[in-house]
Amino acid sequence: MLAESLTALAGAGASALIGAMATDLWQGTRGGVVRLFGRGGEARGEAIGAQLDEDAVLVGRAEPAGADEIRAELLPVWRRRLLLLLEEHPDSESELRELVARVQDGLPAERQVWTQSNTARDHGTLFAVQGGSLHYHQAAERQVPPPADEDGADGTG
Repeated sequence: MLAESLTALAGAGASALIGAMATDLWQGTRGGVVRLFGRGGEARGEAIGAQLDEDAVLVGRAEPAGADEIRAELLPVWRRRLLLLLEEHPDSESELRELVARVQDGLPAERQVWTQSNTARDHGTLFAVQGGSLHYHQAAERQVPPPADEDGADGTG
């Protein structure tokens, strides 16, 4: 399993890639991604280039609201592909970081797509924030009433 930082890098890479579609940055971004995937062989780079072209055409032909929906659908696909690339070629990390930084610097603010997925399971507590601050203070035990049980009783016995 990849480290969290590489997972985040794959997400940032996908956001930058999808955000660059149908913009002036597209050809440079496409070329950088094809070079990255070309490490797996020329045929792989060509296949990725063809997929990028298809996806960019979908985004480019859509109305603005439709383009945003298509970008949202493409984001997890490209995140997964970039994760696989990083697993297979860990040495591609620095090149992907440089590409992401270059693309993000050139994108207008509305195309700098940010995605965050959070899941809490098994009575877990989740706190997440994006682009801000989060301050959490936990009360000492027994200061917060326990949750009600299925019968509606407050659980205090």
